[in-house]
Amino acid sequence: MTKIENITSEMHKMIDEKLSKGERLLPTESELCTAFSCSRQTIRKVLLNLKEENLISSRRGSGHYLTGLSYNSKRNHICLLFTRPDDYIYPTLIYDIEKGISSASSVTMAVSVNDTGADFYKERTILKKFLTNPPRIILSECFSLMPSPNADIYRELEKKGCNVIFLYGTYPNLSKFPCIKEGTYDAVYDLVRRLHTSSHTHIRGVFKTNNPQEQSRFYGFLSALRDYELPFDKDSYIIVSQSTSPNDLISKSSAKDLESLARQSDALIFCNDEIAYPCVKYLKDNGCINLGEKPVYSFDNSFLSRVKGFRIPSFYHCSESLAGAISEMINSIIKGQPKISIVLPYSIHKY
Repeated sequence: MTKIENITSEMHKMIDEKLSKGERLLPTESELCTAFSCSRQTIRKVLLNLKEENLISSRRGSGHYLTGLSYNSKRNHICLLFTRPDDYIYPTLIYDIEKGISSASSVTMAVSVNDTGADFYKERTILKKFLTNPPRIILSECFSLMPSPNADIYRELEKKGCNVIFLYGTYPNLSKFPCIKEGTYDAVYDLVRRLHTSSHTHIRGVFKTNNPQEQSRFYGFLSALRDYELPFDKDSYIIVSQSTSPNDLISKSSAKDLESLARQSDALIFCNDEIAYPCVKYLKDNGCINLGEKPVYSFDNSFLSRVKGFRIPSFYHCSESLAGAISEMINSIIKGQPKISIVLPYSIHKY
């Protein structure tokens, strides 16, 4: 191995170490000459090799910077861990994330998608495979309120230079990791406030409470009812379990509860469009609600809120899409910028 090849190999290791620490600037040519006991001409040949590999770029008067790529091509990828990537809002979300990453980044990163099925063991099996060659970034959907039994692997991946971001919240034992959350508490609280201001006093809801995002949404609902001295007993809401499908709510065994909730209400709030669509359709078809008279609201602003026949006012992110926020954070990490958690505010989309 020649002197230049040897120094280039050592520089590859230096670059990976700096990437793992979030550092972007290489030492000066003079400092590199001292570190490797070589001439400036040799170092310049090495730097030229690194530029040709697209590992560094130069800025006149300010030195050489890392592009975010690793010499190890297996590390130049981003892993998305979702609970059900082929369903509901996720296919569009994944497409938009990939588009956002490729359009904003000057380097090419492969993106892989993995299905955890909201199963800790399945998630662990996926994560263990990454320990040999950790990806540059993992975006992991937080799907439980309990501490993660996989915290040890997440921390080990972080030590190996992998940047972990959680989506919708973090696990109690991984709270120091950055996350992207949605302002669900404030959105529901403000909606109840506006309904109360409009003289609605029998506000009812259908919610899920399986993960931090869903729990925050439900807590905002209860908090607002409490603060405006409206009833929030168990007759004021239905909690949908993790094993319950949207269509289960309109089955013979559950439809009576849904009908009763609707008839008692003068406004209805659903936790998401996936739950809202079958429920609202059933209630409408069975004469339990008149959408022209009773306000109905939902979340996610998905295609299910815009189905032909009726429209459901659904919350969305007004200033920046969820996919946009995710791709922006990923690209900022690739560029070596600080990892800062984000909370996206909501706005209501009325039809």
